Amino acid sequence: MEEIIERKIVEQKEIFNSDIRAFQKIGNKFVEGIIASGEFKAASGGMGVYAQRGGKEFMIRLRILCGILDFKTLKLIKDMANDHSLKSIHLTTRQAIQLHDLQFDEIISIMDKSLENDLYTRGGGGNFPRNVALSPLSGVEKDEAFDVSPYALLVNKYFISRMNTYKLPRKFKVAFSNNSNDTANASIADLGFIAVKNGHKEMFKLYIGGSLGANSGISVQYDDLIEPTDVLLHVEAILSLFVDEGDFENKGKARMRFIIKRLGEEGFLNCYKKHLAKVKETQNHQFELKNDEKKDSKEKDKEIIEQENVIPQKQDGLYTVVLHPKGGLLKTEDLNRIVDFLENISQVQIRLSMEESMYIRNLTAIEAEELLEITVGLRKTTRLSRSICCIGIPTCQIGIQDSQSLLTSILNSFQELGLVKDVLPALHISGCLNSCSRHPVSEIGFHGKKKRVKGQVEDVYTLHIGGKIGQYDTCIAKEYGDLLATEIPKFLVDLAINLEWSNKKFIDYISTEKHEFETMLEKYIV
Repeated sequence: MEEIIERKIVEQKEIFNSDIRAFQKIGNKFVEGIIASGEFKAASGGMGVYAQRGGKEFMIRLRILCGILDFKTLKLIKDMANDHSLKSIHLTTRQAIQLHDLQFDEIISIMDKSLENDLYTRGGGGNFPRNVALSPLSGVEKDEAFDVSPYALLVNKYFISRMNTYKLPRKFKVAFSNNSNDTANASIADLGFIAVKNGHKEMFKLYIGGSLGANSGISVQYDDLIEPTDVLLHVEAILSLFVDEGDFENKGKARMRFIIKRLGEEGFLNCYKKHLAKVKETQNHQFELKNDEKKDSKEKDKEIIEQENVIPQKQDGLYTVVLHPKGGLLKTEDLNRIVDFLENISQVQIRLSMEESMYIRNLTAIEAEELLEITVGLRKTTRLSRSICCIGIPTCQIGIQDSQSLLTSILNSFQELGLVKDVLPALHISGCLNSCSRHPVSEIGFHGKKKRVKGQVEDVYTLHIGGKIGQYDTCIAKEYGDLLATEIPKFLVDLAINLEWSNKKFIDYISTEKHEFETMLEKYIV
């Protein structure tokens, strides 16, 4: 199966090249004002390209398969960022990399160079299977059920090998988590796999039909544990259901969660089982992965490191360093330093996370110390400083609020007041109702909008409280009302002070001190 998929990807590259040439003609017409933005977007989304607000500049989404970066690809991206004079690159909440503020001819140049180096943009947007999510510590985490990376990569490559065949109602997302922490967000995916052990046997718990946005929905749990070799059968079964039952007419109700709302959970599961049975009868997608696991041969030092942002791996003597640029925007100058450092590190592995972070894996203690020294600005010591934020306006064409500026204002307020204790959870800030930051499942989240307040249209954010992701306890946050954007930093400062006085975790505080919290919040609701 793996060889067949790889062979089809080679064939697809010729098709992708033809797609780029056709897209180039459409883009030139848009730049020249011959076609409107709607017609351009219909073609650009599936190519991983979007016009930015104003239509003069563009962004491109590089599909980093499962967030797994080899050094050669990271260096390529660094070179492209420098060649096009980009101030930063954006690490996204789907383990991809976006490049912003480009002219259209630069977009085409980047697409061509990327394709030459097996880096894809096809299916980066539009009604296609998106990048398959993967736990960034899979393969090195001490308490993982097992390494799910080979399965996630296989599914991602399977999608790439068939990308031009898909005609779906809307986007489709798959995720693989290596344990119950669900760091790939499988429990809110259209199709999610969470690794479990059934005795000594490696199995997956399956989740189907979840997604975020208007009327967010948590995935439905499938009854039985599934064999890892059956993952492609379940991919084909859920896609078959999606095509048969999905809404091709109403984009606002086209995601799979709306099928569950229409059929009910039991009806949806029964429908899924029928599609699964049909796929098993008519298709053969079982496979056996090659055992190409490399033994740990890296020479270690005798040092031990215990620092924030450093995670000891299950491989004795090796560590992962977590780098988190503010709002996911990694400055090109920082990227240059990282690449220069990694060039001389043996067996290094690079992963992107769903939290806009970069994980540098397989470092010795001394190497980890050296990396921390050259990336001081990326060392975040509080959860608040590791907040997740979409790109927002003025870059995003459909955004309503400037989410990046809000995050900067919040962090500056805390710094100016000397509030450095780690009391607040990470924030999830979205510039609109679209859930790019996953605010509906955050402990504290915001989504931006406009609202008339005292006769005047104001910039506001809706506050979300109490969401969570995990195999056993994923839940949607409760909406508490709207706050003026200018007042949010002060609200969070007040909340942090209350938390410090109470000496309680945030989630416990809003439960045991609910009246105090709501009384304090009442001052800010508009």
